[in-house]
Amino acid sequence: MSPFLQAQLTTLIEGCRVLEAYLENASRLYTEVQDVRQSLQTHASNHPTKGDVIGRDVASESLALDVVQAMGIAVETIAAVSPTQGLPLDPGQLPRLRDMLDRATVRVGSDARARTAERLKGIYVIVDPEATRGRPVTEVATRSLEGGARVVQLRDKLSDKGPMLDTARELQSICDEHSALFVMNDHADLARVANTDVLHVGQTDLPVGDARGILGTHQLIGNSNGSMDEVLRSHEDSVDYIAVGAIYATTTMGKSGRSALGPAMIERVKEAVSQPVVAIGGINRSNITDVVKAGADSVCVVSAITFADDPKAATEELVHLYESAAN
Repeated sequence: MSPFLQAQLTTLIEGCRVLEAYLENASRLYTEVQDVRQSLQTHASNHPTKGDVIGRDVASESLALDVVQAMGIAVETIAAVSPTQGLPLDPGQLPRLRDMLDRATVRVGSDARARTAERLKGIYVIVDPEATRGRPVTEVATRSLEGGARVVQLRDKLSDKGPMLDTARELQSICDEHSALFVMNDHADLARVANTDVLHVGQTDLPVGDARGILGTHQLIGNSNGSMDEVLRSHEDSVDYIAVGAIYATTTMGKSGRSALGPAMIERVKEAVSQPVVAIGGINRSNITDVVKAGADSVCVVSAITFADDPKAATEELVHLYESAAN
């Protein structure tokens, strides 16, 4: 076997070891990965048939996703080279490898999103160039994060995609510095290119299933819902979080025509779905306590922060009210 093909097999074997560590002997997929590794080792020259599997604490979702991607490249490389150099595997092994990697990608991606979704807590602020009193969205976002916001969403209906992408990348970096989540509104392509934590879509935007096909498997999708029918459809679509609103009457961002649902809607949604619930619409210091006590995991705020003279101080007050009501 050529050294080049040997290197591809080594990538597959060592990738299987990482997946075995990640899966921790807990699934049918684990058994298949183990079987594949053992089969590959019979074809690999000078490769040990036994070896230590790395620790589970090392085999994170991020590492597992990188490994699956590298294994996929190795599989397609072998498929491309084998017509001239001979297939270094048993017949039928390539389809089995592809199927295993597809299922591993789905499993690890789902785990990664679930872990990220656990961080959907606290104050979630939307920054929009039309709702910052002329200040840069990056400035308002930074001040809100300094005040304790845990999630920032960029909503921009004005900019071209080039400048918007630059802003998204900057906001993702700022959120990373504050251990917060960054959400791109509407644009799945920008979310993918900027590798944002989350994409948020509305009921009339790109359907969730189509957005999944654009995003990386680790990226979350949340969406807006104004009725229980919409909530239940979103639940069936397996969105990663469900935004509900408007909870109170609001004129921000063109939502003046929406009827107020009230905090009781949050209670109904929490009983019906397993995903985190984000409350949005008209929420401020006067009513956030009722929203949190109704069960909202995260509270989305716009004008109460982005129109404030001091977004940091406004956020700090809302964080304090949220935490008091949550405890």
